[in-house]
Amino acid sequence: MRNIEFNKSKDTYFRVLCPECKIETRHIVLQSAEIRGREDYDETFSIDWESKHQIIECQGCLTISYCDESSNSEDRDPRTGKSEVCVRLYPKRTKDTLFIKDFLNTSSNLKRIYREIIDCYNNQIFTLCAAGLRSIIEGICAEESVKDGPVKISAKGGSTKIVRKKNLQGKIAGLCEKGILTEKQSDILHQHRYIGNEAVHELTMPSKEELELAIQIVEHTLESVFEIPLKASELHKKRSKKTKA
Repeated sequence: MRNIEFNKSKDTYFRVLCPECKIETRHIVLQSAEIRGREDYDETFSIDWESKHQIIECQGCLTISYCDESSNSEDRDPRTGKSEVCVRLYPKRTKDTLFIKDFLNTSSNLKRIYREIIDCYNNQIFTLCAAGLRSIIEGICAEESVKDGPVKISAKGGSTKIVRKKNLQGKIAGLCEKGILTEKQSDILHQHRYIGNEAVHELTMPSKEELELAIQIVEHTLESVFEIPLKASELHKKRSKKTKA
Protein backbone atom coordinates (compact mmCIF):
# COMPACT_ATOMS: atom_id res chain seq x y z
CA MET A 1 0.00 0.00 0.00
CA ARG A 2 1.37 3.42 -0.91
CA ASN A 3 0.21 6.99 -1.56
CA ILE A 4 1.89 9.68 -3.73
CA GLU A 5 1.42 13.41 -3.18
CA PHE A 6 2.95 15.86 -5.67
CA ASN A 7 4.39 19.32 -4.91
CA LYS A 8 3.41 19.41 -1.24
CA SER A 9 6.76 21.07 -0.45
CA LYS A 10 6.98 23.12 -3.66
CA ASP A 11 8.17 26.74 -3.16
CA THR A 12 9.43 26.00 0.36
CA TYR A 13 13.00 26.89 1.36
CA PHE A 14 15.76 25.16 3.31
CA ARG A 15 19.53 25.46 3.63
CA VAL A 16 21.89 22.86 2.22
CA LEU A 17 25.42 22.65 0.83
CA CYS A 18 25.57 23.88 -2.78
CA PRO A 19 27.94 22.00 -5.16
CA GLU A 20 28.80 25.22 -7.02
CA CYS A 21 28.89 27.83 -4.25
CA LYS A 22 30.73 25.26 -2.08
CA ILE A 23 29.00 26.60 1.05
CA GLU A 24 25.60 26.09 2.66
CA THR A 25 23.06 28.27 0.85
CA ARG A 26 19.31 28.82 0.71
CA HIS A 27 17.52 26.46 -1.74
CA ILE A 28 13.97 26.51 -3.08
CA VAL A 29 12.00 23.35 -3.92
CA LEU A 30 10.96 23.50 -7.59
CA GLN A 31 9.15 20.15 -7.75
CA SER A 32 8.49 17.42 -5.21
CA ALA A 33 6.93 13.99 -4.86
CA GLU A 34 6.22 12.52 -1.43
CA ILE A 35 5.53 8.80 -1.24
CA ARG A 36 4.18 7.11 1.89
CA GLY A 37 3.52 3.44 2.33
CA ARG A 38 3.20 0.45 4.62
CA GLU A 39 4.65 -3.02 4.28
CA ASP A 40 2.61 -5.70 6.07
CA TYR A 41 4.68 -8.77 6.91
CA ASP A 42 2.10 -10.65 8.97
CA GLU A 43 -0.99 -9.90 11.07
CA THR A 44 1.09 -8.42 13.90
CA PHE A 45 4.01 -6.68 12.20
CA SER A 46 4.23 -3.89 9.61
CA ILE A 47 6.64 -1.09 8.69
CA ASP A 48 5.57 2.44 7.73
CA TRP A 49 7.92 4.29 5.40
CA GLU A 50 8.17 7.67 3.70
CA SER A 51 10.28 8.94 0.80
CA LYS A 52 10.49 12.56 -0.32
CA HIS A 53 11.98 13.46 -3.71
CA GLN A 54 12.77 17.10 -4.48
CA ILE A 55 14.23 19.07 -7.37
CA ILE A 56 15.93 22.02 -5.66
CA GLU A 57 17.57 25.26 -6.83
CA CYS A 58 20.29 27.27 -5.10
CA GLN A 59 19.17 30.86 -4.61
CA GLY A 60 22.74 32.07 -4.93
CA CYS A 61 24.05 30.55 -8.19
CA LEU A 62 20.75 29.01 -9.44
CA THR A 63 22.31 25.53 -9.72
CA ILE A 64 19.66 22.80 -9.82
CA SER A 65 20.20 19.53 -7.96
CA TYR A 66 18.29 16.69 -6.34
CA CYS A 67 17.44 15.85 -2.74
CA ASP A 68 16.09 12.52 -1.48
CA GLU A 69 14.84 12.12 2.11
CA SER A 70 13.72 8.74 3.40
CA SER A 71 12.64 7.30 6.76
CA ASN A 72 10.79 4.33 8.20
CA SER A 73 9.16 3.37 11.46
CA GLU A 74 11.93 0.91 12.39
CA ASP A 75 14.82 3.41 12.31
CA ARG A 76 14.25 5.58 15.36
CA ASP A 77 16.47 7.72 17.53
CA PRO A 78 16.73 5.79 20.84
CA ARG A 79 16.77 9.05 22.83
CA THR A 80 13.87 10.89 21.20
CA GLY A 81 11.87 8.06 19.67
CA LYS A 82 11.57 10.01 16.40
CA SER A 83 12.23 8.39 13.03
CA GLU A 84 15.73 9.03 11.70
CA VAL A 85 15.76 10.72 8.30
CA CYS A 86 18.36 9.74 5.70
CA VAL A 87 19.16 12.66 3.37
CA ARG A 88 20.97 12.07 0.08
CA LEU A 89 22.01 14.88 -2.28
CA TYR A 90 22.92 14.54 -5.95
CA PRO A 91 25.51 15.50 -7.06
CA LYS A 92 26.86 13.99 -3.83
CA ARG A 93 28.39 16.47 -1.39
CA THR A 94 29.17 16.66 2.31
CA LYS A 95 31.37 18.88 4.44
CA ASP A 96 34.30 16.64 3.39
CA THR A 97 33.52 16.72 -0.33
CA LEU A 98 36.27 17.90 -2.66
CA PHE A 99 34.98 20.09 -5.47
CA ILE A 100 36.33 19.99 -9.02
CA LYS A 101 38.44 22.98 -9.96
CA ASP A 102 38.43 24.56 -13.40
CA PHE A 103 41.62 24.26 -15.46
CA LEU A 104 41.11 26.22 -18.66
CA ASN A 105 44.42 25.46 -20.38
CA THR A 106 44.74 21.80 -19.37
CA SER A 107 44.03 19.10 -21.96
CA SER A 108 40.68 17.30 -21.98
CA ASN A 109 42.34 13.96 -21.17
CA LEU A 110 44.03 15.31 -18.06
CA LYS A 111 40.84 17.05 -16.95
CA ARG A 112 38.93 13.78 -17.40
CA ILE A 113 41.42 11.87 -15.24
CA TYR A 114 41.35 14.67 -12.66
CA ARG A 115 37.53 14.55 -12.47
CA GLU A 116 37.65 10.77 -12.05
CA ILE A 117 40.16 11.16 -9.21
CA ILE A 118 37.84 13.59 -7.41
CA ASP A 119 34.84 11.30 -7.97
CA CYS A 120 36.75 8.33 -6.56
CA TYR A 121 37.80 10.35 -3.51
CA ASN A 122 34.30 11.66 -2.82
CA ASN A 123 32.84 8.15 -3.12
CA GLN A 124 35.58 6.63 -0.92
CA ILE A 125 37.07 4.53 -3.73
CA PHE A 126 40.52 5.19 -2.35
CA THR A 127 42.61 2.51 -4.11
CA LEU A 128 41.44 3.62 -7.56
CA CYS A 129 41.89 7.25 -6.50
CA ALA A 130 45.56 6.52 -5.76
CA ALA A 131 45.94 4.74 -9.11
CA GLY A 132 44.42 7.80 -10.79
CA LEU A 133 46.95 10.08 -9.11
CA ARG A 134 49.74 8.00 -10.63
CA SER A 135 48.03 8.06 -14.02
CA ILE A 136 47.66 11.84 -14.08
CA ILE A 137 51.40 12.27 -13.45
CA GLU A 138 52.02 9.90 -16.37
CA GLY A 139 49.62 12.07 -18.38
CA ILE A 140 51.45 15.29 -17.51
CA CYS A 141 54.71 13.72 -18.69
CA ALA A 142 53.05 12.63 -21.95
CA GLU A 143 51.59 16.11 -22.53
CA GLU A 144 55.07 17.60 -22.12
CA SER A 145 56.66 14.91 -24.35
CA VAL A 146 58.88 13.66 -21.53
CA LYS A 147 59.78 10.01 -22.14
CA ASP A 148 62.72 9.51 -19.78
CA GLY A 149 65.04 11.29 -17.38
CA PRO A 150 68.22 11.07 -15.28
CA VAL A 151 67.98 8.90 -12.17
CA LYS A 152 70.65 8.42 -9.50
CA ILE A 153 71.35 4.78 -8.64
CA SER A 154 73.79 3.20 -6.23
CA ALA A 155 76.99 1.77 -7.68
CA LYS A 156 79.74 -0.40 -6.28
CA GLY A 157 81.82 1.04 -3.48
CA GLY A 158 79.02 3.23 -2.21
CA SER A 159 79.21 5.64 -5.15
CA THR A 160 76.30 6.73 -7.32
CA LYS A 161 75.87 7.07 -11.03
CA ILE A 162 73.30 8.65 -13.32
CA VAL A 163 71.30 6.48 -15.71
CA ARG A 164 68.38 7.42 -17.92
CA LYS A 165 65.17 5.59 -17.13
CA LYS A 166 61.87 5.44 -19.00
CA ASN A 167 59.74 4.53 -15.99
CA LEU A 168 57.70 7.09 -14.06
CA GLN A 169 60.65 7.84 -11.79
CA GLY A 170 62.71 8.78 -14.83
CA LYS A 171 59.88 10.80 -16.39
CA ILE A 172 59.41 12.88 -13.24
CA ALA A 173 63.16 13.55 -13.27
CA GLY A 174 62.78 14.48 -16.94
CA LEU A 175 60.20 17.14 -16.05
CA CYS A 176 62.81 18.69 -13.77
CA GLU A 177 65.55 18.30 -16.40
CA LYS A 178 63.48 20.25 -18.95
CA GLY A 179 62.78 23.01 -16.42
CA ILE A 180 59.05 22.27 -16.33
CA LEU A 181 59.26 21.55 -12.60
CA THR A 182 61.73 22.59 -9.94
CA GLU A 183 63.76 19.93 -8.17
CA LYS A 184 61.62 20.36 -5.07
CA GLN A 185 58.41 19.96 -7.10
CA SER A 186 59.73 16.80 -8.75
CA ASP A 187 60.66 15.36 -5.34
CA ILE A 188 57.08 15.96 -4.19
CA LEU A 189 55.66 14.19 -7.27
CA HIS A 190 57.64 11.10 -6.39
CA GLN A 191 55.32 10.74 -3.39
CA HIS A 192 52.44 10.27 -5.86
CA ARG A 193 54.48 7.57 -7.57
CA TYR A 194 54.91 5.74 -4.27
CA ILE A 195 51.20 6.03 -3.42
CA GLY A 196 50.18 4.83 -6.89
CA ASN A 197 52.66 1.95 -6.89
CA GLU A 198 51.43 0.74 -3.51
CA ALA A 199 47.81 0.91 -4.66
CA VAL A 200 48.32 -0.78 -8.05
CA HIS A 201 51.01 -3.36 -7.28
CA GLU A 202 50.56 -4.05 -3.57
CA LEU A 203 46.79 -3.36 -3.36
CA THR A 204 47.45 -1.07 -0.42
CA MET A 205 44.72 1.46 0.33
CA PRO A 206 46.09 4.91 1.29
CA SER A 207 44.41 6.99 3.94
CA LYS A 208 41.88 9.70 3.14
CA GLU A 209 44.26 12.33 4.54
CA GLU A 210 47.13 11.16 2.29
CA LEU A 211 44.91 11.32 -0.78
CA GLU A 212 43.57 14.78 0.03
CA LEU A 213 47.11 16.15 0.29
CA ALA A 214 48.14 14.33 -2.89
CA ILE A 215 45.16 15.79 -4.78
CA GLN A 216 46.07 19.29 -3.62
CA ILE A 217 49.61 18.77 -4.94
CA VAL A 218 48.27 17.55 -8.29
CA GLU A 219 46.05 20.63 -8.53
CA HIS A 220 49.05 22.89 -7.85
CA THR A 221 51.07 20.96 -10.45
CA LEU A 222 48.39 21.39 -13.13
CA GLU A 223 48.20 25.06 -12.24
CA SER A 224 51.97 25.61 -12.45
CA VAL A 225 52.57 23.53 -15.60
CA PHE A 226 49.55 24.52 -17.73
CA GLU A 227 47.66 27.46 -16.26
CA ILE A 228 50.30 29.90 -14.97
CA PRO A 229 52.32 29.98 -18.25
CA LEU A 230 49.14 30.98 -20.12
CA LYS A 231 48.34 33.67 -17.56
CA ALA A 232 51.93 34.94 -17.74
CA SER A 233 51.68 35.12 -21.53
CA GLU A 234 48.42 37.07 -21.37
CA LEU A 235 49.94 39.44 -18.82
CA HIS A 236 52.96 40.01 -21.09
CA LYS A 237 50.70 40.81 -24.05
CA LYS A 238 48.66 43.32 -22.03
CA ARG A 239 51.81 45.01 -20.71
CA SER A 240 53.23 45.17 -24.24
CA LYS A 241 50.07 46.84 -25.55
CA LYS A 242 50.13 49.27 -22.66
CA THR A 243 53.80 50.14 -23.34
CA LYS A 244 53.12 50.73 -27.04
CA ALA A 245 50.14 52.93 -26.21
